[in-house]
Amino acid sequence: MYEVSSIDEIKRAISSNRVVIVEYYDPDSKVSKDFSKTIKAMERTLDQSILLLRVSIKKFPSLMDSIKEIPCIRVYLDGRLVFEQQGCFGKRDLDLMVLRRSIRNTLRSLNVSFKI
Repeated sequence: MYEVSSIDEIKRAISSNRVVIVEYYDPDSKVSKDFSKTIKAMERTLDQSILLLRVSIKKFPSLMDSIKEIPCIRVYLDGRLVFEQQGCFGKRDLDLMVLRRSIRNTLRSLNVSFKI
């Protein structure tokens, strides 16, 4: 998982990688911290060609214009947003299962298959 240091870096990563998963989080939120552990668990089995980014909304508050709830996960395919989940259930196993299935099903519906 890669912590971004600029908005331009986010844009470059999304435009230059086939599949990018972006986690938007609040470093001061217990819910975000717990959800980050879920994302780290997902990362262990994630296809290595998928880029996983972390974005702190404290560092980039302007990104909150389009995000209503934190934590937020967005999946981009060929530079296009194809999946978004705002918020979480608060139970790691449930969040992990729902997130994996949702991302996998979204990509499959677009005729793309990756290990999630």
